[in-house]
Amino acid sequence: MKTPRFILAWASVLPALCSAAWPSMDGCNCFCVIAGSRTTVDGSVMMAHNEDDSGEMMLNMYAVPRARGNNAYLWAEFPGTNDCDHFLNEWGVAIASDGCPSREDRADLTDGGVLYETRVTVARQARSAREAVKIIGRLVEARGYRASGRTYVIADPHEGWICSVVRGRHWVARRIADDEVMALPNNYIIDEVDLADTLNYYGARDVVDYARQRGWYDPGRDGRFSFKKAYCDPYYYTYEHNVIRQLCAQQYLTGRTDMVPDPDTFPFAVKPNRKIGLQDLMQIMQCHGENSEHKFVYKRERAWTHPVGICTDVTVLSAIFQLRPNQPREVGCVMWVCAGRPCTEPYLPWYLGVTQTPECWRRYDNALTAVDNHFIDVEGKRQQWPGHIYWQSVDRWAAYATQWHSGIARVQQVRDKRQAQAFKAFARMDKKLKKYYDSSTGAITRRDALERALNDFVERQYR
Repeated sequence: MKTPRFILAWASVLPALCSAAWPSMDGCNCFCVIAGSRTTVDGSVMMAHNEDDSGEMMLNMYAVPRARGNNAYLWAEFPGTNDCDHFLNEWGVAIASDGCPSREDRADLTDGGVLYETRVTVARQARSAREAVKIIGRLVEARGYRASGRTYVIADPHEGWICSVVRGRHWVARRIADDEVMALPNNYIIDEVDLADTLNYYGARDVVDYARQRGWYDPGRDGRFSFKKAYCDPYYYTYEHNVIRQLCAQQYLTGRTDMVPDPDTFPFAVKPNRKIGLQDLMQIMQCHGENSEHKFVYKRERAWTHPVGICTDVTVLSAIFQLRPNQPREVGCVMWVCAGRPCTEPYLPWYLGVTQTPECWRRYDNALTAVDNHFIDVEGKRQQWPGHIYWQSVDRWAAYATQWHSGIARVQQVRDKRQAQAFKAFARMDKKLKKYYDSSTGAITRRDALERALNDFVERQYR
């Protein structure tokens, strides 16, 4: 396989850096920001997500066609995993998740409960973020959730939602207001719950009563009900890496510098002090705590020097979903893909209308084969697919892991140049694509030509 030009550019900065073993987790497992449509520079709903995982991870990109009665969708896949994949379906519904350990120690499950099928069902069936939340709720109540806890983050061109699920059959969901931005670490952040307000909340009807029965909530002791305090694992609720990451994001969004590192005081979402753009979300997702006086304390000896923050040493994918409402979804909905750590890797745009992904990003030629084989042939991935482009990023991370402070400046110079090129190419492509649809109605007039143009655009980014 021919080595892409932008990969060759990295080669000049790697020899001075030495390799390191893949590090283990340091208490971080994903981070998300969702910006309402009235907070963004272009009126889009935007969702940014860092996927943090250890071990041999392999990112694949597929355009899954409509088949078997399901939606078409763009799929960022990590083979063999239950809780890492990102989806953007043909209706502009994006879904990812953050692990949020709960205090629930009882497993009320039917047929083994649900886990991976939760996000897959949303991708295949949902036509809006609101419908996605209802789908998750039905699955959890019907079969039970088999992991400790998780918060699904969901957005479409009009709304953003988070849906927090608990082992068993309890869940709540809350909408992000159009004029607010939410930042989610690895603990539940939904506080008050008003299930009568169906514009902004959904959830299990007995979510309060069950917490009272288990002794997690006492009205006389606690006052009003707080979902996050009642259901979150107490350790993770106050875990400093969760607290500081949420604080850093909220301070960046508001311009404040005086926030107290106490999760009891954090609002569910904040009103930003300016309009938010792609660059703002990229800045947040690569943050290592630079904008906070409260720093991470490492509880064990580390062989690597990459800081732990919102961007961490095991960030294997960072994605920003830019969901623009005033264009055809094929063009208006874009997944900006950063293949690993955003402090060193650029974000490159993938339009939703792509129907064929570059060969260098696939385990299998056929997307439906990949769907069927998600849990098959998942050991020794690098040995099986040595020419996959993702290993280029993996090798680059290892090369600077132990010499972060001496090598990062050179790495970021290359990244910044590539990012500037990507922004310019995207702006040119956006203008070019107008000839393929009617701007007054949003109807696509030349679908075959549009799909060829989008496929070629993505392909050229990785040459």
